Amino acid sequence: MKRWWILLTFLSLIVLASRFAGFEVRPRGNSELDVGTGIYTLPTGGTITDNQSGLVLEARYIQYKDGEFIRAQGATLKAREGNFSASSLEYLQKPDTLRMSGVRFSSKEFKALSAQQGLLLGDDVLVLKGEVRSSEPVLEASTLVVDTTKDLALVLGAFTFRDGATTLRGNRPDSTLLLTVSGGKVRASTRVPADVFNRLRPYADKL
Repeated sequence: MKRWWILLTFLSLIVLASRFAGFEVRPRGNSELDVGTGIYTLPTGGTITDNQSGLVLEARYIQYKDGEFIRAQGATLKAREGNFSASSLEYLQKPDTLRMSGVRFSSKEFKALSAQQGLLLGDDVLVLKGEVRSSEPVLEASTLVVDTTKDLALVLGAFTFRDGATTLRGNRPDSTLLLTVSGGKVRASTRVPADVFNRLRPYADKL
C-alpha cells in the first residue's frame, strides 16, 4: 500500500518539476520559428532539458513559446527514479497548469499507474480522470484527486480498491474513498470528512 502512495506522490512531483523555467532545446531535425507569433515548432520532435532539475522531456512533436507554453505529442519525461509518459501534453505558464492525455507512469519498483487524462494545477493538486488504474495495490476508478501537500487523495465515483486481504468497493456514481498516508502507511476509508470533500471535489470538474 505504501508503495502505491509513493508512486502517486512521485508522479505529482515529476510533473511539478517538469515546469521548464529555464530549458535547453535540442531538435531531432529542423526547428521552425514563426517570427510573427514567436512560436517554435519541432515537427520531428526533439528533447527539452530542464537545466535546474536535469529532467528530460523527449517527444516526437514539440511546439513551444518561451515563457508561455510547451506542447508535445508522444512525450516521455525521464528522471532517475522512473519515466512518465503521455500521448499528448500541454504546459501553460499562465495559468500554471499541465494538461495531459494518455497518462502513464512506470519505474523499477512500481506497477503502472495510468489514466485517460491528467491535470496538474499550480496549487499542487493532481487530477486523474478516465479509467484510472493501478495494479499494486489494485485500484480501478473513474476520478482521482490528489493533494500533494497534504498526502491524501480523494477517489470519486465507482471504484474498486484491493490491498492484500482488504477489498473496498463503491458502486454508485456518488461513491467516495479517501486515501491518506500516516506513519509510512496508507489507509483507505469510505468515510470522507466534509471539509476534505468540499475542498477537493471541485477540482474534478476542472478536467
